[in-house]
Amino acid sequence: PPSPSPHTMVGTTSKKQKLSPGVEANVKACQNVLKALKKSHVSAPFAVPVDWKALNLPLYPKMIKHPMDLGTIEKKLLAGRYSAVSDFAADISLVWDNAQTFNSDGSEIYDAAAQLRELSDAQLSGVSPGPLSDGGGGGASGSLSGDELGPCKAV
Repeated sequence: PPSPSPHTMVGTTSKKQKLSPGVEANVKACQNVLKALKKSHVSAPFAVPVDWKALNLPLYPKMIKHPMDLGTIEKKLLAGRYSAVSDFAADISLVWDNAQTFNSDGSEIYDAAAQLRELSDAQLSGVSPGPLSDGGGGGASGSLSGDELGPCKAV
């Protein structure tokens, strides 16, 4: 089956779970951030997980301990796995951090990540902080420790 479109509202999925209006607005705003990022002509390398085996990059899993990509972020958003906009923003930042950690300054991927970081920061500045799921108070999801979130806090 085709993957859910970024326009699919989480509250109208087959789970029959209705989100509160504030949460639904935040999810929609995050979907719009992803849509803007995917429209960029340099976003293709970040759309799916890095297949380090196929790309013959044996150092990738040694250097990148928490892989992240835009497709995974979209799936997590649509599945209600982010408790707050800040968690979503941290994963977006993680994509660019990983790309700039693994790739050399000045390389095509490094520069694309820098360009997309600027775009995502601009897009996220228009998103109100708040919950992305009902039942959570908008706090951290607990998926990363404080030390792991350190590089992401610049968002």
